[in-house]
Amino acid sequence: MASNKSIIGLTGGIASGKSAAAEMFAQAGAYIIDTDVISREVSESDEAKAELKKAFPTVFTENTLNRARLREIVFSSEDKRRELNGIMHPLILRNTMNIAKSSDAAINIVVAPLLIEAGFDKCVSSVITVSCDENMRIQRLMRRDNITKELAQSMVKAQLTDAEREAKSKYVISNNGTLYELRAQVIRVYCEISDSLGR
Repeated sequence: MASNKSIIGLTGGIASGKSAAAEMFAQAGAYIIDTDVISREVSESDEAKAELKKAFPTVFTENTLNRARLREIVFSSEDKRRELNGIMHPLILRNTMNIAKSSDAAINIVVAPLLIEAGFDKCVSSVITVSCDENMRIQRLMRRDNITKELAQSMVKAQLTDAEREAKSKYVISNNGTLYELRAQVIRVYCEISDSLGR
């Protein structure tokens, strides 16, 4: 990686505010690579569909993947979740790093909910974690996805804690306050990264 180019991971628990932070980093000048978008594209590829059909035949109607049904299955079984990740993560990582390496931007931010769990943190120069109170995340998740509290709790519990993510992060952004407070922290981190590149 060239010294004037940085590939940085941005992570955080589900409904922590990663997308809002990523949008603010984009406004500041970073190039954003969203692994959720890449995941959807990858899951529609023939390569992924063949593997997913073998592992999860009930989530397909003909050749169409039922994402809601797949989510229910993997969040109710750790073994199934591990199986899904084993199929998807290598494909997502390959596509993500190809995009990042071909980018002309100085600051490239890879947004990945499971950045650390998937081992993507080993492929970036540093990690930013967006932390947020667990109860706040559960309430946001229930509203956003129109799901039960039980499902929201299981989705949150299936991931690392904020403390576990923070331990592997160079930068930590707290999203327990206002968007104004979030933006101030994003700008501070962006400036620190930019300064480290000598820009």
